[in-house]
Amino acid sequence: MNRIYLFLIAILLLSCNEKKPTQKIEKKIETYLIDLQTKYPNFNTNSVIRQELNDFLKNDFKKKFNNSILSDLPFKLDRVEKCGNGLYILNLEHSLTSKLENEGILSNLEIDLYCSIDKNKAKKLIEGDFYYISGKFKEYLTFQNNEKYCANVLMSPYIGFDSDFNNGEIQFGSIGFELMNIKKVE
Repeated sequence: MNRIYLFLIAILLLSCNEKKPTQKIEKKIETYLIDLQTKYPNFNTNSVIRQELNDFLKNDFKKKFNNSILSDLPFKLDRVEKCGNGLYILNLEHSLTSKLENEGILSNLEIDLYCSIDKNKAKKLIEGDFYYISGKFKEYLTFQNNEKYCANVLMSPYIGFDSDFNNGEIQFGSIGFELMNIKKVE
């Protein structure tokens, strides 16, 4: 009988030390996009509502960018390039195959970031690695302004939730920004 009690006590003690599964913490951008979907119900089945959401998103995101909404989202450094004007330009991506975070709403998120950087800092970064960034929004890249970022904008940027939401993307296009901080993902 004592053995049974000892066995039950041992199981009880072991179960107290057992690690509980950790809950995934949402990224700031995830929370923002989920809140937008709630604010604009039926956006995925109504073009008028989706356009309202996309118009709001395009303008509101500039403010959110400046409030570090992307600071916890890892971006892949696609390339460091020396522009013809002597500037060094970073191209950071969360698109197609360049996603370290690729589940839930993040799997639909497409965004390219461009910024100038000091020559010495540019040479310390590793293409293909992932980085956290913070900065200030400058402009959406278009055919008219893409050259100052050495960017290849192949089409007029679409910003917003795609009409084919289930398989579609949430596009932010290409964004020029002023880099405040960059830190390698460990």
